[in-house]
Amino acid sequence: MPHLPFSIELHDSRLAEVRHDALATTIRLSPAYVHRDGKGWSQQAELVIAGGIDNALDLALPVQISDGSLKTARGHYHNLLTLPLDDDGPVVLELELVSGGSVHFTGKSVKIGLVGQAEFIENVA
Repeated sequence: MPHLPFSIELHDSRLAEVRHDALATTIRLSPAYVHRDGKGWSQQAELVIAGGIDNALDLALPVQISDGSLKTARGHYHNLLTLPLDDDGPVVLELELVSGGSVHFTGKSVKIGLVGQAEFIENVA
């Protein structure tokens, strides 16, 4: 069976944590809703934005994401982030929150990885 691409759906994911250090901003989705092989899975994900700057300093976490997009030098992703994803060049991540607010992150590159075990949620038509 061929290895099919999979993706994180921002709409059904939750922003759980934002960490900063001198080199990057790390954004943890817990859980992230992952589409894989026609099924929906729950799994933690981390987005690392090198040189990241954000406007999420006073954001009460966790918060559900209602929509979002990621712009990179290689393309624009709306709501679905195709994995694996490791893009250089300027990046902008914009997340709209169920609370009505929004948050955005900018940086020099982005790398997205899944963490831990995936838990099956549902078959996706």
